[in-house]
Amino acid sequence: MDLPSDDSLRWLVSTYARLRARYGEAIGAPVAVQPTGEFFPDEFKLDAPSIERLLRRMIRYSPVADDLGLELVFVAPEEGGAGGGCGSSACGAGGGRSVLRSVQELDDGYRVLVPAADVRNPELLTTSLARAVGALVLAEAGEEVDAGEDELAAVACGFGVLLANGAAVWAKSCGGLRMAQATSLSVEELTVALALFLAVHGQRMPRAHLGATQREALDLATAWVESNPLLVETLRDRPAALEKGLFDLEPVRGLLGRWMHRRKLEKELSAPAAPAPAPLSDDKRRRLAEARALVDEVLGTE
Repeated sequence: MDLPSDDSLRWLVSTYARLRARYGEAIGAPVAVQPTGEFFPDEFKLDAPSIERLLRRMIRYSPVADDLGLELVFVAPEEGGAGGGCGSSACGAGGGRSVLRSVQELDDGYRVLVPAADVRNPELLTTSLARAVGALVLAEAGEEVDAGEDELAAVACGFGVLLANGAAVWAKSCGGLRMAQATSLSVEELTVALALFLAVHGQRMPRAHLGATQREALDLATAWVESNPLLVETLRDRPAALEKGLFDLEPVRGLLGRWMHRRKLEKELSAPAAPAPAPLSDDKRRRLAEARALVDEVLGTE
């Protein structure tokens, strides 16, 4: 497993920074939401009322108003882009399906679109709902809801674990064991975003409720984040400085390498600033003026 490309890393950091710079105060300091009874205590059945309760519960963990007008719609596989087959969530071209737009704006609220096939799998269902919450956050802020940005907004609100789990769901299909993906971003990209979230908010890595693929990806993402301490500090304290993507990306370093790099940064930051040049005396100003006048006179006679 590899890290995302430098272009993807730069987009992830700069987009997350833009969200923090513009909406960080409204989002506050969320905790990483886990798929446990502590976060989701409501009784759940495979019916529309239970799914709406689940969505409303997730909205409570976001800056979106609890009483927002919502219409929940379940989209048939052919509308969501699934490839048919045995009906497994992993069946279809590429082991998944194109990611459905999760929210449509209405006159009096929003329509939330949930692929009907996702209802049978708790990881895919919570991922679809988390994406919808991220889209609602952006829509309520007057932002265009672009693919990927809704997922980063959801990560910024604490739903990174749910999204990472839904980015790589292994299941049996008519062609054997295949992976379903309910996100636009890859599991590698989402775990980088999750690692940034955890570092910015000083939270521990929630390994217990992540799948094996997600744990491997998060380990690598965490090593990269820990190799970029200055980037994390800037994302936490001055996110607007990263919005344009003008920053350095450090490679993954081992434990000793991270320690030495941090010491180097601390030494550079603590080094005394170069003294300001001494102001020119009246005598030096007079001689400079005479020299400029002499040069102008010579050039003017050629």
